Formats: sequence, C-alpha cells, structure tokens
Amino acid sequence: MKRLILLMLIALVLLSGCEDKKPTPTEEPPVPVKEVLEIHVISLGKADGILLICDGETMLIDAGLTEHGSVITEYLKNHNVTKLNYAVVTHGDKDHVGGMAEILKNFPVGKMILSPKKENSPEYVSMTKAVNDTNTPWEYATLLTEYKLGGAKLTVLAPGKKALEKGDDNDSSIVFRLEYKGRTALLMGDALTRTEKEMRDNGYTLKAEVIKIGHHGKNDATTKKFIKEVAPQYAVITCSSEEPAEADALNVLRAFSVEVYRTDERGTVTFFTDGTKWEVGTER
Repeated sequence: MKRLILLMLIALVLLSGCEDKKPTPTEEPPVPVKEVLEIHVISLGKADGILLICDGETMLIDAGLTEHGSVITEYLKNHNVTKLNYAVVTHGDKDHVGGMAEILKNFPVGKMILSPKKENSPEYVSMTKAVNDTNTPWEYATLLTEYKLGGAKLTVLAPGKKALEKGDDNDSSIVFRLEYKGRTALLMGDALTRTEKEMRDNGYTLKAEVIKIGHHGKNDATTKKFIKEVAPQYAVITCSSEEPAEADALNVLRAFSVEVYRTDERGTVTFFTDGTKWEVGTER
C-alpha cells in the first residue's frame, strides 16, 4: 500500500511538470535613438524659428512673430516633438520672441535661455509671463557657456560686452557655435557687424561649415572679413519676398563661393548630418 501511494505521488509530480506554463511576458526592447543632428530653419518669412534635434533631444531657437506660434507648434508636433530640452530667445525683437508664449503653453521646456538684454514690448512681456505661469527654469546667456544637446555642444559666442553697451537690439543677439562629431554650424540670430568684429577680436573659433546669416541677410551684417574667417560651405537666410536678402550680403557670400539657401525661395531648409557629411533638404 505504501509503495502504491508513493507511485501515485510521483505520477502527480510528473503530470504537474507537464502542464503548459504561460511564458513570462517580456518588455519590448527600447527603440534605439538615431544618432543624427537636424537643423530645421522653419520658413516664417522675415522671422526666425530654428528647431534643433540631436540624438533625440530638442532645442527651439526663437519663435517668430506672435501669429507664428501656432505654425511652429504644428511643425514641432509633425516632427514628433513632445517636449523641448531648451527654448532660446536670441533677443527681444518681435519677429524672434513673438510666438514663444504659445510654445511654452504647448510644450514642457527644460530650460529657457534668454539674451541678457531685457525688453518691454508686449511680445516679450507675454513670453516672460508664460515662463512664470509654467514655472519654466530660465537663465541669461553668458559668454562661452556650453550647452549639451545629445552629442552636440553649443557654445555661446555673443552678445559680448561691447555689443551690449553700444549696440542696438540686434547686437544683443545670442550667437551659438554648434559642434557635432566634427561637423560645425554658426547660428547668428540678428547679430550685426559690431558683433562679428567683437567675436573676431576676442579670438573665438568661428570656422563653421554651415552659417545661419545674421539679420535676415541685410546689408548691416555679413562682412567679407567675417565670412572669410568662418569659411562656410552653406549659408541659410531667413527672409521674405517682401523683405528679401540684400545685395551686399549676397555678394559677399558669392565672393566666397558659399552655397546659399533662402527661405523666401526654398521654404523651410533642413540640414542633416550623422557626423560624416551634411545633407540639405528644402520644402520646395
């Protein structure tokens, strides 16, 4: 009898071991972040809105006029942007700060970076109110401060002391030099010749393969000495058919065989690189 009971217990153990066991669910592997830098110069007429995407992180530099807030919001959503690591206001002119209040209402922002020169315009006041209402951390840009965006580094090269003391609103523009895996770009905001000279006098490294031209291609920026030192391969100009880039700036770029992209002619211009070379895409 004991032997029979023992055999029955062994049989039960063997049968239980043969029961189908549900596989333990496993988590989906994370989607790898594509290692690439994108510079989107959004077509807004004579106004600036530049989206940087690098290794999955994002920065918006300027937000055009007030009415451009919805345009930029839609553009960011169409490119799967749900939050911004940084939002930058290069200076207080309405064609750079106007849409930023709406951006802050639609996207969480890790940090705001502002030009040291404050403004009292309705657009600037609206932006600062949105910063406070959303409790967004912020700071003024200071020379040679470095910001990391994925694998990219952005270094503040302007505004300098002379530009802030003697220049106008445009000379208070933040200027970034961007580096990513050996590829380089210079983002000039509305900086004028005073800032160009001050950066050269300070001995900064200015050489860059891509340059976003200062002040919408007007004649009060983009000198021969400056472009010679930068030695860009590509230039992009934010302008409109009503206020196009002007002859002096265009002639300087032609003199140095720079390939020029204008938003009034090409629409939104996007530069892509994985670190090997630049690719350029246009809206039309």
